[in-house]
Amino acid sequence: MTGPLLVTGGTGLLGSAIRKIRPDAIFLSRADGDLRDRSIAQRLIEDIRPGQILHLAGLVGGVKANAANNSRFFEDNALINTAVLSAAHSLGIQRLVALLSSCAFPLFSDRATTEDDLQAALPYDGNAGYGYAKRMLDLHIRLVAKEEGWKWTTLTPVTLYGPQDSFDPESGHVVGSLISRCWAAKTSGTPLVVWGSGRAVRQFVFVDDVAKIAVDTVQRNLDSTTTIIAPDAGITIQTLAETIASVMGYTGPIVFDRTQPEGALVKRLRSMTFSERFPDCRFTSLKSGLEETVRWFIDHSLSGNGISSGSLPLCHQS
Repeated sequence: MTGPLLVTGGTGLLGSAIRKIRPDAIFLSRADGDLRDRSIAQRLIEDIRPGQILHLAGLVGGVKANAANNSRFFEDNALINTAVLSAAHSLGIQRLVALLSSCAFPLFSDRATTEDDLQAALPYDGNAGYGYAKRMLDLHIRLVAKEEGWKWTTLTPVTLYGPQDSFDPESGHVVGSLISRCWAAKTSGTPLVVWGSGRAVRQFVFVDDVAKIAVDTVQRNLDSTTTIIAPDAGITIQTLAETIASVMGYTGPIVFDRTQPEGALVKRLRSMTFSERFPDCRFTSLKSGLEETVRWFIDHSLSGNGISSGSLPLCHQS
């Protein structure tokens, strides 16, 4: 089937990065319609008649937002994913790439999680709603790919960050939240407050790197099993906070608030297939990615435009 590339969640973090690579694509956002409604999703996709789909749309948020809204994260994401995939299936769209999340995977104390573990054990309880919705997405894609012989697959990046992120200090993911708090601390002369002990380990990948991989994947003939995108073994949140402070030029105190949630202590994924599938990929270093993200944040803060700070944004970030 010929037709344009369609990107759902087109104004979110990853969708905005893909727009820089594929400005010819069609980008759907909430303004175009509520993708939780199957009739709306069907109408939008039928009108566009895309040849390929990058499905990024979803309800996302940080550790506190997930824990407080598990049922909503499950319901909204399950509805969005089912509506988009069902429409694509009925219209015979044979190339589709969707994004999963590390939240869908179980975690192990003695080893990193791999692609084979996706459906093997329970995900972390604090984001079970979002995690199970992503598992349903994985299963739906595998079933259609098997039944139809189509090139439907998924990618699982670790935590995305970059320009156009949500910088809400309460509901955003950790990088955006810390950048926002660090800026507030620097400009007000107050301590930088970090949720939790600072000992939690997380992995991060710059959004532009994932955008390139996603655009490449939709043209490839990969099987339906997901590919984890993890540049390294991760760092502690303390190290992340210190790096953000250094990049921003903040020299004040950093305080760890143990009364706030920090999620699982260690969240570490490792791909068994990435280097074989994407042998030429070179990841942006964390420091370089943070420098670009902080520069974008400060520029837009000073101009008063473009900072996402609303709660529970309907866009995609894993």
